[in-house]
Amino acid sequence: MNLHNFCPVFTHKKIAASLQATILTTLTLHAAMILDQNQLHSDILATLPSDSSISNHLSYLKGHWSKDNASFLRFDGRMYVLDNANLCLRVLQYHHNHVLAGHLGQNKTLELIQRHYTWPNICDDVQKFCKSCVTCMQSKPQRHRPYRSLQQFPIPEHPWNSISMDFIEKLPSSSSFNTILVIVD
Repeated sequence: MNLHNFCPVFTHKKIAASLQATILTTLTLHAAMILDQNQLHSDILATLPSDSSISNHLSYLKGHWSKDNASFLRFDGRMYVLDNANLCLRVLQYHHNHVLAGHLGQNKTLELIQRHYTWPNICDDVQKFCKSCVTCMQSKPQRHRPYRSLQQFPIPEHPWNSISMDFIEKLPSSSSFNTILVIVD
């Protein structure tokens, strides 16, 4: 063994730089989260004047609906989000997909959103969004019964004994056609 071949993998400078990067990353992510939320709130505030039903809400249910000092429309103290410019989707992404959110699942995502925001059909939107999240589907185990083994179709005894047909639809147009009919004999 040659002692010159041995060298430390992590020097003090590398460890210090790594710790500084970790601290700065956390601060940067927190600042990015605040900036994202400020932009989201300004977009929510910008869409409120375009909704004609706000005056109806305020006059219809005075006990539940209110406007705060920043002119946000609130329902039971939670910010009301219009579905203009995909604001509901952005709130969902902010509370589920954000780097600091962590893909928590349907119940926790719904709880986080309902702390500050509300809109019609919020539960259905959260459920659909979490079920369509690719990261969640890849990382969480499926809780269904195992698939059975594939069974081979019997070999037909003569031509045209077994016929299957299938349409492949909504393809890009080619000479004004967008569907293919597939026939298997």
